[in-house]
Amino acid sequence: METDLSLDYTPERRAELEENVAEVLAEIKAASQDITPFKPARLVPISKIKPASDIKALYDAGHRHFGENYIQELADKAPVLPNDIKWHFVGALQSNKAKLAASIPNLHLLETLSSIKVADLLQKNLSAEQTLNVYIQVNTSGEDAKSGLPPLTSSSSPSDPLPELALHVIRNCDRLHLLGLMTIGSWDHSHEDMSKPNPDFSCLTETRDQLARILKDEGHESKDELELSMGMSADYAKAIKEGSSSVRVGTKIFGERPKKQ
Repeated sequence: METDLSLDYTPERRAELEENVAEVLAEIKAASQDITPFKPARLVPISKIKPASDIKALYDAGHRHFGENYIQELADKAPVLPNDIKWHFVGALQSNKAKLAASIPNLHLLETLSSIKVADLLQKNLSAEQTLNVYIQVNTSGEDAKSGLPPLTSSSSPSDPLPELALHVIRNCDRLHLLGLMTIGSWDHSHEDMSKPNPDFSCLTETRDQLARILKDEGHESKDELELSMGMSADYAKAIKEGSSSVRVGTKIFGERPKKQ
């Protein structure tokens, strides 16, 4: 399926998108009320397989953070859209695509870092003027089909894969900035009783606390407030109540997507 790069949108489509975003932002605000200090989570509309015109419509309405799942789609869209968009890449990034990702000047945040190899390739291919924020992806559900590193427990050490990657980024990749952790929870946990804690969200929160402990023990005290990216269209309000700093919402804003050919 070719990416639709036209920036022309109808007033009706813009109104529809703005209404959808307004509803999501209201739910984010409501879910954030009990957070002290009050700080609504960041909304990242995920425009996977949707036309560039949808992004332009929301950009014209004042939104700046957007996310994509496919690196080639992001590489196609970014040059035709305004360069002050803060792009988030939320799909798996293979090592042979790291150079392409580094070539996107307004890539703001890679949410799926999970290997030292990719970190080193990004470090190599980013220009001296670029700093790329990164989340480390954690496989909180333990599903084979999902990417990410194993979560942490109170017995975890600096030699475990996640702290090893975090420390490598901090010590060896000055063009990368470790901003937080990200997870894609299981479908079952995201659609179960919303009154109960989501085990994937609890796991990521515990992993963040354990990683902060390890980093502090290793002399990196500034890493205590790592962000958490968890929650999508089905469960973002619950994710915020459980501590998410950033939510990734696609279908609820842009509508159902056709299957990628």
